Amino acid sequence: YPRPPPGVEPGVSAPKETTRSRRRARRSLVGRLITVLGLAFCIVELVLLVVFTAFFWETLETQREAHLVRWAASVAEPVRVALQAGKPDESQVDAQLEAALAGRGTRGEPPRVRFTPPAGADVVVFVFTKDGARRFTRQGHLLTKADSGWSGPEPTAVAQFKAGDPLAYQVRSEEGKIVLTQRVGDDAVVYLETSLIDLKRQVANTAWVAFATGALALLVTALVTLAYLRRTLLVPLGKIVRADNAARKGDSVGALVDEADIPDDEVGEIMRSRNHLYRAMLAAQEERDLQNLTLEGQREELGQWGRELELLVQDKSSALLRARDSLSRNEKLAAVGRLAANVAHEINNPLASIAGYAEEAREELGPDHELTASLLTIEEEAFRCKDILKRLLGLARAEASQRTPVDFGAVLRHSVALASPGAKRRSVTLDLQGAPEEGPVFVSDEGALQQVVLNLIENAVDAAEQGDPPGRVEVSLVESPTALGLVVSDSGRGIAPDVRARVFDPFYTTKPVGRGTGLGLAICQSLVERLGGTIQLADQPVDTTGAVFEVWFPRARTNVDASAQVEAHLGLPGAGEDLV
Repeated sequence: YPRPPPGVEPGVSAPKETTRSRRRARRSLVGRLITVLGLAFCIVELVLLVVFTAFFWETLETQREAHLVRWAASVAEPVRVALQAGKPDESQVDAQLEAALAGRGTRGEPPRVRFTPPAGADVVVFVFTKDGARRFTRQGHLLTKADSGWSGPEPTAVAQFKAGDPLAYQVRSEEGKIVLTQRVGDDAVVYLETSLIDLKRQVANTAWVAFATGALALLVTALVTLAYLRRTLLVPLGKIVRADNAARKGDSVGALVDEADIPDDEVGEIMRSRNHLYRAMLAAQEERDLQNLTLEGQREELGQWGRELELLVQDKSSALLRARDSLSRNEKLAAVGRLAANVAHEINNPLASIAGYAEEAREELGPDHELTASLLTIEEEAFRCKDILKRLLGLARAEASQRTPVDFGAVLRHSVALASPGAKRRSVTLDLQGAPEEGPVFVSDEGALQQVVLNLIENAVDAAEQGDPPGRVEVSLVESPTALGLVVSDSGRGIAPDVRARVFDPFYTTKPVGRGTGLGLAICQSLVERLGGTIQLADQPVDTTGAVFEVWFPRARTNVDASAQVEAHLGLPGAGEDLV
């Protein structure tokens, strides 16, 4: 049975077009062939039956006419003799005619031909005399007109035939009967009429017998043909259909027709060809699946390589961007440092003179003089200008640092101890957390490291002092398997989002005028990067205040060339040689 068409669930009425398509799909080629052959046989049988019936009817009608003519010829002479020998007594003439028609002789004459009408036919005979008398006979017996029931025309005997032909006759076929008129001499005419109903009945019976025989023969032929076509065509086609259904369901075993069931004919060749094509299709599908698996593996491997290469490129790009930014910043700082170096020589001497003369004048005037405080301010500001120049010169220094094993915890404790008096004067609490008594130890420049810590603590104390009291600064040491971290947080007002990206720019500061130069964080970033670390402004939660700076230093530095990593991943010669 055909499966439901796509989109139609079992038990649900299919649309009209789908039902029509299914009905078309159920039509059998062999069924149509048998139908056409049956119709052709029926038409041929009907044509032959009509021809046979017409020929049979013509034959029977011709035979009946011939029989009627022979019988009329056999009785014409006795009727003529009887009429010529007749007497004025009409009864005697009738007796002579009856005897002649019955085949009995008269006056010692031998018997005449006995009345023998066609078998099964009802023949009526009229004898018309010259004077118009009518005598009717049925089966050799004369009847009167009243007894005969004659209602037909009364032909004039003499006028119908040519003179001089005493035995001339005419035969004509009318509706359902044959009429023969036989002239008997010059005085009488024999009129014979026979019905064709018996012939029609005989032809109808014969036609029915012929039709039944033909139908039976057609049925037997159709059954034999159907059995033969079923064995040679329907059964193989059914096996092909079942195999196709199995193939659609994915049954590779049922999709092949058994070689033992394949006949040795054209249909068998089609079945073998189908099996061969299906096996070739399975082989091609298996090969395609294997190729797809191989391609999928290669795609995954290429994808992994691509992701690793992308990450590597991103890392290197980020490193290059950081190096570019650092180089740009260092160039700016170096430019500022060179400017400071050019100016320092010219400014340091006047500043030293100003500070010296102010100190000398302050000492000569004594502490109680009214100008002592002013001279002290001049001296402090001169030293402050000298300190600013010193910081500017520090930005231009690029000499290599002296790296030795450094106790990070000790550096933090020492830096906090140095900054504690100034924080206490500003009413800021300075707290150190996570610093053990000893360690951790890593290779770095102790002086530069301490300068970074002091700068971050000083900035945090300034910020905490400007915030809501009481101010607090927290310094924490954080460790991980690969890095050491320093976290400095304060309770100040924090840093606005629009200025977070500029906090490490030289000369940029959020402090009031005269309180900062904007070089502290720039110097810290420069020193941290020279030591191989990173410094960043951490993100703070929305509901907290202050700022948090994080500094990270690696425990061990590893520098691996990007090209070497790519070659190692791709398996090229010379790969895997890392520089540590």
